[in-house]
Amino acid sequence: MLASCAAPKNELFVVDHLPSGVAERYRETFNEACFDVDAEGNVNVVLRQEQPFPDDPGRTLLQIVHVRSFWKPIPGVTVAHDRQINAVVRYAVYDGRSGACFEGAGSAFFRDKRDGRTLVGELGLVCLSPKARLNEGRAIFERAELSGRFTALRDPRRVTRWRNELEGWFALDDRNALSLAAP
Repeated sequence: MLASCAAPKNELFVVDHLPSGVAERYRETFNEACFDVDAEGNVNVVLRQEQPFPDDPGRTLLQIVHVRSFWKPIPGVTVAHDRQINAVVRYAVYDGRSGACFEGAGSAFFRDKRDGRTLVGELGLVCLSPKARLNEGRAIFERAELSGRFTALRDPRRVTRWRNELEGWFALDDRNALSLAAP
């Protein structure tokens, strides 16, 4: 039997700061969450949610969030708070014909469970802005904050596949990603 990347209660919260000064709040749940750790110890987490399109049940709305850490805070040794910057995040919404991708940076915290296959994480505060649009995809928000919690299972293949899927829709790659690490 194949292992699933289903994870309990993967919840992200978006606060959309509108030009009018009003802040709209959204809660999104993701039924799949996987992670991998690269050779340098950086964590890649991908959250994925596929659901029928609200206005047309024949179409599918797909959301993918990719969190890529570039250093790991160690409580008691390094500064660790929800306003630090230690991760780059991409958030994409795609309906099969059009979509929008947002990118930003913020804080991410991860804790391995004892089984070695499960990672519990939290996004403290990630500031997002539009990165790319596809075929008239609308920029769902212009300036937003993302936070939330997730539990991901180790699955390097799915992480790679979902990252490639996201990058392929919007012709993105890590060379044009937001880069905050020192050269």
